[in-house]
Amino acid sequence: MLKKAIESYQKGETRAEVVKEVERELFELYKDSDLKEKPEQLSKRGGAHYSDAACETISSIYNDKQNIMVVSTRNNGALPDLPDDVAVEVSSVMTAAGPKPIAFGKLNAAARGYLQLMKAMEELTIEAAVTGDYGAALQAFTINPLVPAGNIAKKLLDEMLIAHKDYLPQFKDSIEKIEKK
Repeated sequence: MLKKAIESYQKGETRAEVVKEVERELFELYKDSDLKEKPEQLSKRGGAHYSDAACETISSIYNDKQNIMVVSTRNNGALPDLPDDVAVEVSSVMTAAGPKPIAFGKLNAAARGYLQLMKAMEELTIEAAVTGDYGAALQAFTINPLVPAGNIAKKLLDEMLIAHKDYLPQFKDSIEKIEKK
């Protein structure tokens, strides 16, 4: 798989480029209101069965099937070590009122700590994205266990802000300061 990925990359055929092209084709096909078959292109972009899962989720809620599915939903006590209002991906009973998460119970110390750390990183990332708060973004990068040190977190954040500045107007002031350095 790695060899094939490297060969594709060397030809300029990255996964992102392939998905972009497939998405373009799909949007053209979806313009046809008479389309009744699942387009073959869906199997090329990965996640070919997500549409099946999405349809089953909709059907389960609409028809109050009470079946169990793994979905992203509001915690509501499923993981008591996390706040009720955060999003979690857990087994849930699918009802006409929406998913009802199944309580998992308390986690052991290591799993609890890792989960809480990752959720805190997500919350800081969201706060930063909504407010443009550079400090919150830096905290999110700093507590990410994949980032080995604070100076690396700052370097990564600064590089990403500059690379994506056209899409991050909420960080305009921070980006201008970074670019002046």
